[in-house]
Amino acid sequence: MICLRKHILKSKAYYLEVHDDQMILSEHKNMSNAKYVIKYTWETRIMWKASDSQELCSFGIYYNNRIKWFDSDHNSLNLLKIHLSGKVFFGNISIFYDSNQLLGQGASSKVCLVKCKKSISQYAAKCISKKYLLQKKSNDRINRLQQEIQILQKIDHSNFVKLHEIYQGENSYYIVTDYLEGNTLYNYIKTYPDDQLSSYQVREAIKIILTALNYLASMNIIHRDIKLENILLQKQNDITSLKVIDFGLALYKYPPQKLSVCGTPGYIAPEILKPTDKEEYFTEKCDIFSAGVIFFKLLTKKTLFRAENTLEIMEKNKLCQINFQEFEFKLQKEALNLLKGMLDPNPNTRYSAQQCLDHPYFSCKLENISILQEILDKATGFSGITQIIDYKNTNSIGQECQAAQVKKCNPTSYRIRMELRKRTKSPRKYADFQFYYPSFCQMNSCESLSSKGSSHNVSQFENFINDKLDSVIEEDEKQQIHKQ
Repeated sequence: MICLRKHILKSKAYYLEVHDDQMILSEHKNMSNAKYVIKYTWETRIMWKASDSQELCSFGIYYNNRIKWFDSDHNSLNLLKIHLSGKVFFGNISIFYDSNQLLGQGASSKVCLVKCKKSISQYAAKCISKKYLLQKKSNDRINRLQQEIQILQKIDHSNFVKLHEIYQGENSYYIVTDYLEGNTLYNYIKTYPDDQLSSYQVREAIKIILTALNYLASMNIIHRDIKLENILLQKQNDITSLKVIDFGLALYKYPPQKLSVCGTPGYIAPEILKPTDKEEYFTEKCDIFSAGVIFFKLLTKKTLFRAENTLEIMEKNKLCQINFQEFEFKLQKEALNLLKGMLDPNPNTRYSAQQCLDHPYFSCKLENISILQEILDKATGFSGITQIIDYKNTNSIGQECQAAQVKKCNPTSYRIRMELRKRTKSPRKYADFQFYYPSFCQMNSCESLSSKGSSHNVSQFENFINDKLDSVIEEDEKQQIHKQ
C-alpha cells in the first residue's frame, strides 16, 4: 500500500509491504533502502487514528521513542490491520470496541464482552492488569503472558478459541478472542436436567477434549490447566461445540521444564504434587490426567477428589487413591477401562491422547445403564442394581465377573439376567433370552455433529476495564495455584 508521512514543509510518500515477520516502509517502489523496518516483537506497537466518522485515517509506529504517523485511506488501513492482527500489539482499543459487560474473572484478569463498533460482531477480551504483572520483581508473569500470546498465535484448530487481536493500553493488555455463547462445561452439566448426561453426550464431550489434547501434543504444547471451567460451549446446549480456552499456564514441551506445583487442585496430575529426588519434567501426560478427572465427573456425576478444603483436596489429589471397584457395575467396561488408563498415577504408563482416541470405547456400542436398571425394576419389582451390589460380597462380585465373561456380556447385564431367572417360577423360561444388549438400550457410534479518539484521553472502555481489574489484584494467589 501507499501511505503519506506529513511534514511541515513537504510530505513524503512511502510504499509499505507486510511480511510474515516484519513490516517495511520505503520511499522507493522496489522497496530498496527501506527507511523503516518494523519487526514483530513483544515491544512492537501499532497505533491508530480515526476520523469523526469513525473511519481509519492514520497508523503510527514507535521509532526512536516517538510515534511517527502515516496517512492513508480507510480501506487500505483496514486491510493493513487485518494482516497485522494477532502479530503485534495495537493501541487505541476504544476506537474499535465498546464494552460494558463482564463475562468472568480470575486471579489475574477479567474477561469482558466487547462489541465491534463497525459491525454486530462480538468478541471476548481477556484484560490483564499491568499492575498485577509488575507486582513481582521477576519477569515470570510477563513471560507467562508473552508465552500465552505466542501459543494462541500458533494454534489453529476448531477445538480451541481463536485469537483475533492483541492490544496494549496505558494500564492493561487485552487479548481479543472468539466469544463463545454457551456456558462452561461445569455449569452445563450442573444445570442439565436430572443432572445426568446421556452416554452419547459423554462420549462426544471427552472425544472432543482428547482430540484437542492430541493436537496440542503434536504441537509440543502442554496446557497445564485442563478443567471443566476451561471447556466452553460455543453454542448454547450443544455439547458437540466444545472449545478449550485459557492458555495462561500453557508452555512448550521443549525445552523441558522441571515439575513445579501448577494447575487447579483436584485436576493436577499426581507426579506434579509428589516430591522426588529425580529431575522430572512436564509432559503432555499431565493434561491427560486432568482430562481423566473430567471424564470421571461426566461418567459418575461425582467429584473425584472430594474434601472440606483445598488442603485436603490437594492431599487426596497427591495420593491419587481411586476406588474403581465402586463403579465396576455402574459403568460400561470400555468406559471404565479408558478411565483407568487416563487416571493412571504413573505418567509412564498413563495413556497418551492418541492411545485414548484409539480405545474401543469410541467404537463400541453404548449401553445406558440407567435404562437397564429401570427395566429390571419393572420386570421384577426389585429395587435396582444398587441393592444387588449391597447384597453381594466381594467374592460373589468376582465370581459374577468371571461368569459374565463366559457369557460374553458385561457384569451388569449378567446380573439382570440372573435376577430374572431367580425371580420367576420357571427358571429355564429366561435361559436363552438375550436380555442384555437390548436394541432400545443401544446407541451406535456417531461422529461429532460439528467438529476515534486521541491518545491522551482515557476512554470509557478502559475506565470500565481498569475499575474491574483493580478489585481483584489483591486476590492473586487465592483463586488458583500458579507456577512459583
